[in-house]
Amino acid sequence: MSSEATSFILDISPSMVKNDTVTKAIAYLEYTFLEKCKKQRKTDWISCYTANGHETSNSQGIPNVSNLCTFLAPISSDDVVSLLKEFQRQCNSIRDASEEQEDAESMVQCLLVASLDMREKFKKRKVLKQLMVFTDDLDGLNLADEEIDIFVGEIDSRIILIDCRDENDNNGTNGSGSAWLKLIKKLPGSVVYPINDLLFEITSPKPAIVKPVRVFSGELKLGAPCNKTDEDVIQIMEDPDCISIKVEGYPATKAVSSLNRKNVIKTPKTENTSAEFTYEPIKSVIEYEIKTRKEDKPGNDDANGDGAEVAASQDEDFVSITVSQNSITKAYRYGADYVVLPPSLQEQLTYETWPSLDIRGFLDKDSLPRYLLTSESIFIMPDTRLGSQADNVTFNVLVDVLLGQDKVAIARYVPKYYSEVQMCVLVPLLVLHEDGKTLIRAFVLNRLPFAEDERVADFPRLTKRKTTSGQPIPEKDEDLEKIDSIMSEFIDSMDTDDLPSVPADRYYEQIAQNSYSTTLRLPADKNIEKEKTELGESSDPLRIPSISVHRQQQVLLEWIHQKVVMGSDEFIMSDLPDQLREKITPYTSKTMDVSGLVKMLQIKKIEKASSRGKNEEIPVSVNAAPPLEELLARGKREDV
Repeated sequence: MSSEATSFILDISPSMVKNDTVTKAIAYLEYTFLEKCKKQRKTDWISCYTANGHETSNSQGIPNVSNLCTFLAPISSDDVVSLLKEFQRQCNSIRDASEEQEDAESMVQCLLVASLDMREKFKKRKVLKQLMVFTDDLDGLNLADEEIDIFVGEIDSRIILIDCRDENDNNGTNGSGSAWLKLIKKLPGSVVYPINDLLFEITSPKPAIVKPVRVFSGELKLGAPCNKTDEDVIQIMEDPDCISIKVEGYPATKAVSSLNRKNVIKTPKTENTSAEFTYEPIKSVIEYEIKTRKEDKPGNDDANGDGAEVAASQDEDFVSITVSQNSITKAYRYGADYVVLPPSLQEQLTYETWPSLDIRGFLDKDSLPRYLLTSESIFIMPDTRLGSQADNVTFNVLVDVLLGQDKVAIARYVPKYYSEVQMCVLVPLLVLHEDGKTLIRAFVLNRLPFAEDERVADFPRLTKRKTTSGQPIPEKDEDLEKIDSIMSEFIDSMDTDDLPSVPADRYYEQIAQNSYSTTLRLPADKNIEKEKTELGESSDPLRIPSISVHRQQQVLLEWIHQKVVMGSDEFIMSDLPDQLREKITPYTSKTMDVSGLVKMLQIKKIEKASSRGKNEEIPVSVNAAPPLEELLARGKREDV
């Protein structure tokens, strides 16, 4: 992503402040600033201005224009808090001002000051320049048509205009007669968004766009023996009975991780920070120690004492000794012993491998069990660096043939040198290009489990059940048929086949359709959004967002807002967003009473052992052992 500079201009006129519309704009700014603070990009500058206010603070001395900060990159958490508090302070001053005070109109001057500051800062440097304006007065730009043309020549940035008017407000200008809209049309790349669309965008669970990183580069071979070494690649290329295609791999699906936590230490306030305390990361130092028995203390032979006392006594018999890291070595566990191999055998123990993708055979797609496809997947495509036109044509022909015959390929996959051999399936796939006409051919690689990875289990039956002794439980045939009927009806009531789903050729979208050169969270194009809705992306039952990741993000941002920004003593957690709750709520096409099914199957709720143990109090009674004479008397034989 290229360099980017954004100047945020907030209209703090009385209509924005007293109608409480400015809080929506500040909410979006808070989210945007915290996102930039998290990414810590050194080429993502921001500056903030307020227009139509009562304060003057800018480089040109223009009245009623306040510059809160000048191009920070990267932005820190202290900067975010200070900016938000300054926005709140100026808004409160407008709210507390008397009604007799004249309203200031300085939006045009603020645009010129922001554009001039950006031009002086970056000069001819290649940076994406943009002005993001929050206002509810689309008629407030007092410019004639000739002045708009002159104004366009003075501004070398695109404008992102945020319409903060109420949706029910019909008094504003919606046509092309507004000076704002005329200016937006003449500036390349400029757009207009309603404020509610921005708030919906930042609360929607959308996956992040990541840069593709090559994870595999090698040969896709068909007909070549797997025992050939890396030096025999030239012979394989010249083998008339072998097909070798240069390919590369990119992640298609990858498990998303939760928010990272690090060990930090709390330090007191310093001169450079305004916070009462700061957190600094610490370094971890690993020390190795062993326990050895004390030589001068005999063992504890008291076996009749209390268990805790015996354990404590045994711990006292050992002493911890710190050992050097040079004395530590790797050992294999073999039964109750440990085996340490010498370095010469350790090298022979490793199976020498090199990057390769060898097809072992083909299989009907319907014959592949779906439950085996549980791993992360990789896109396999022709190599864009070292590949030739012949590689591209051969690869496309192979994909088309497998699609035509409805087959998949079973292959041996080695991602890099000296890595483990994996067996995988190559599923042919067609992805629609962003132009809407061209189809891109690719394989989706998915790892298959080995025989040792599979777990065989015996699950209890719901019908034709048996007791623990193996005796069949008597059941009526009528009850079995009724159970099957009710269960079938229950499954049909939660059937999601009728929901719209994304077609196979549109499942993996092009990055150009999802991302733009800016890091700002902006709504997608209306045509693209409409197309996604028609494709059923929002209702596809197979596209479920990571609830834990979004929930952690929500809690973290809410805590920062309440405790740090607002300075609240209490923390009130908000509910889970409706969009996330709908995704994890069971889908039902019709309501159904399953109480009869539960009764017929004799299903009973069993309390967990952990909770039962907490509620029950087990009396502890220790009976004294009888004397030795009594024990001997009990075992005495009468005939002696």
